[in-house]
Amino acid sequence: MAGKAPPAARSEAKPAAGGRYYLQVAAYTTEQDAQARRDSLRQAGVTDAYVERGQSNGRTVYRLRVGPFGSHEAAQAAQARLRALGYQNGLISGK
Repeated sequence: MAGKAPPAARSEAKPAAGGRYYLQVAAYTTEQDAQARRDSLRQAGVTDAYVERGQSNGRTVYRLRVGPFGSHEAAQAAQARLRALGYQNGLISGK
């Protein structure tokens, strides 16, 4: 997949800039769950998957994301591949 692989050590690490589109695959309430899913994606060849810590409705969430992608079309192609891997609810966002 397009994009650069982020450092694997911490969930707060974001990938290096290389595009402005990201695919949010899912959000989890525990870092452990998010990291486990990230690891599963990486084993499936999705090397640019990472976990980002955030807030939603006053609660900490761990967002599983893929990217960055240089175009909306590249993000859509990644979204299709992730659907084939069983991740149906991915959302494309631009930053």
